[in-house]
Amino acid sequence: MGAVNIVSLQAFLGYPSELPESIVAGVLRGMNDFMTAIGSQVTGGQTIRNPWPVFGGICLGVAHPRDIVYPSGAKVGDVVVLTKPLGIQPAMRSYRELKDERRDELLDHFKESDLLRAQEIAVRVMTKSNLEVAKAMNTVGVDAATDVTGFGLLGHANNVASMSGVDIVIGQIPVIRGTLGLAEFFGHKLSKGTSAETAGGMLCFIRPNKAEQFRDLLSQSGLPCWTIGKTTKPRESPGARIAGDVEFIETEFP
Repeated sequence: MGAVNIVSLQAFLGYPSELPESIVAGVLRGMNDFMTAIGSQVTGGQTIRNPWPVFGGICLGVAHPRDIVYPSGAKVGDVVVLTKPLGIQPAMRSYRELKDERRDELLDHFKESDLLRAQEIAVRVMTKSNLEVAKAMNTVGVDAATDVTGFGLLGHANNVASMSGVDIVIGQIPVIRGTLGLAEFFGHKLSKGTSAETAGGMLCFIRPNKAEQFRDLLSQSGLPCWTIGKTTKPRESPGARIAGDVEFIETEFP
């Protein structure tokens, strides 16, 4: 949304009585380390007993109304920029299945070293804050933006399209190296743009003359971004689609 003044995190922790409290304390410490890294902190929250571990929280931030970016302002002729590669769902499923009865079947098709590499990249993607992206959005000025999470790339792009009255055509998709094959193996629809993401990147809609400045600002912070598509006048009802000749870019992440 463009908020860069992050005030605090109110943490929520639910865990079973048999889980060592050292693990719970470690999770809370990790939350606070993350918040400290972006100039904030955990300031409180709630802890309960629960049959299974649940950790999360509510992040509080302050922004001037003019700095808030909505998913409803995309304009015809915008370029579409994505700031993190896709592929979290298959990468993290491979993490789980390396530890259960499907391990041998998985290793019949993939090298364990390749799976571990994809998992490492996925963790870096998920644990990287979008704060620097928000700062770049404020500096450059973008027409619209949304994060890419549970509805996948196409689902969130469709939201922007319908709220903005434009069509979105996606011609390139950056993916974590190795996850396209994993997605096909698991039956996930990464190549269709509907595979769910966790803590994904920002999908930003920018005037073409501002795109290079946006890219340069992220580069100065050591972050990548990819121009993945464009907006056009709607043919019928506004919506997003993957181009027939879409190009997949296998990549890593800082």
